[in-house]
Amino acid sequence: MEFSQDSHLTLPLFMLDESLSSRDLTQPDFEIAIVLDDELLAQLCQNPSASSSIAITVQDYQLIINNPTFSALLEQQHDAQLTLTHGPLLSAVLTTQEQHTFVSPQMDMMPTFDLGDEDEE
Repeated sequence: MEFSQDSHLTLPLFMLDESLSSRDLTQPDFEIAIVLDDELLAQLCQNPSASSSIAITVQDYQLIINNPTFSALLEQQHDAQLTLTHGPLLSAVLTTQEQHTFVSPQMDMMPTFDLGDEDEE
């Protein structure tokens, strides 16, 4: 996965409930598109120890509704964060004002970064 400044990271989100383990991963409730600014990119470079995780609050994101049942989320207040665990593994969590939680599957994250440097000869 290649990250560059001001690109978007898009992750699927699923309601956290008893049916989560049986959900089709190709049919998320909605997706979160996160703008990768330089501060967020720096935070994503971390690899926590096996016994810890790192929560990164996300301010600049957009929700893309796939399931019309969740259209009302766009009108509600919600908070998003990325979670890094040892690996590093990346996942997203979104919590609504009505205390519903949505999660993304963990994904392996061995990022490569486009720093804009060209091979100099």
